[in-house]
Amino acid sequence: SYGWPSEEQVYEARVVDFPRKRARSTLCMMLVSAMADSAGWTSVQRKGFVYMESTEAVDSLLPGDVVCFRGKVRRPQNFTDDLDFDYARYVTMQGVSGTVYLPSSQWKRVGDGHLTLRERLLRFRLYLQEHYMHSTFSDDALGVLAALTLGDKRLLSEETRAAYSDAGAAHVLALSGLHVGVIYAMLAFMMRGVVRQRGMRWLRELLIIGVLWAFALMVGMSASVVRAVFMCTLYILARWISRDSSSISVLSLAAFVMLLAHPLYLFDVSFQLSFMAMAAILWLESYAETFLHNKRLPWLLAYPIGIIGMSLVAQLGTFPLALYHFGTFPTYFLLTNLVVIPYLNIVLLLSVAWWALVLLGVPLSNQLGQLLQHLTQWMND
Repeated sequence: SYGWPSEEQVYEARVVDFPRKRARSTLCMMLVSAMADSAGWTSVQRKGFVYMESTEAVDSLLPGDVVCFRGKVRRPQNFTDDLDFDYARYVTMQGVSGTVYLPSSQWKRVGDGHLTLRERLLRFRLYLQEHYMHSTFSDDALGVLAALTLGDKRLLSEETRAAYSDAGAAHVLALSGLHVGVIYAMLAFMMRGVVRQRGMRWLRELLIIGVLWAFALMVGMSASVVRAVFMCTLYILARWISRDSSSISVLSLAAFVMLLAHPLYLFDVSFQLSFMAMAAILWLESYAETFLHNKRLPWLLAYPIGIIGMSLVAQLGTFPLALYHFGTFPTYFLLTNLVVIPYLNIVLLLSVAWWALVLLGVPLSNQLGQLLQHLTQWMND
């Protein structure tokens, strides 16, 4: 809560995320750092939703850019009588203290501030996304790949979002523990030789933890990614000091620390769904392992049964939240996950290989990119 002046004022603000196109304007999340008054500049330090007239100048704004604007900032408020969506509460729960609309004549970019690590990684994400856009990927494949690997959903069409949602696979497009787990497995595989060196295991673990947290910063620190990376960090530390770790205890500690650092996470839909799904899966884990061990099923049967069981429990665990927030429940999720989860692992692995070839300038990246394009399009279909 912040007492914004009732009249127009001049403010200095810092862009904290990429601009997002809306129907009639472009939304830009900013940290309003200071306000000009008769005494000079007064510190504000509040987040704001700045709706700006859509222009090329707005589209070119990057995280870390400093802008100066003149406008009347208001506390978040509802402008319609829509009872299904409380806009003011939604904005406030994201830590936003004020909103303002700016015509193109009422703001100006005044330079770059000293870039933080998060801002540098967000700009690096844009650099990676431009490689996608300059390659041969079609629009649908491009949007899905950017969401799967970079956590950027701006390129997803409404049709693609609706298709994944109706099929019960919307969780695939939101970076979560599944994506972090694949990244961890690849890092552990690539660094397995370090373990054989005496006294070097600590370096391997620190490198993996550092890369995982850098990835979380780059993709925007969503609640589901932070939860997954935090839990992975705790597991690595527990193994490092040769201690057993209870999955439910690790999940509880992750929730406690995240809420301690950012209490408004509690009202974040991503936080709620991520922890409810994970709690349900962990509750089933011991029963599933016992069942599969006792039945001694072959891998070709155990793998799909495991996916079906995990999908069913995760969906049932989030069922009340899905009805409350979205008023709908996917009916095809069991069949969809049988196809999408194996596909997702293949696409993520090939994406990492493609990035390695592209950044190293290896010509083979063109052929691998075409294969990745076909696989992603097949998954969309």
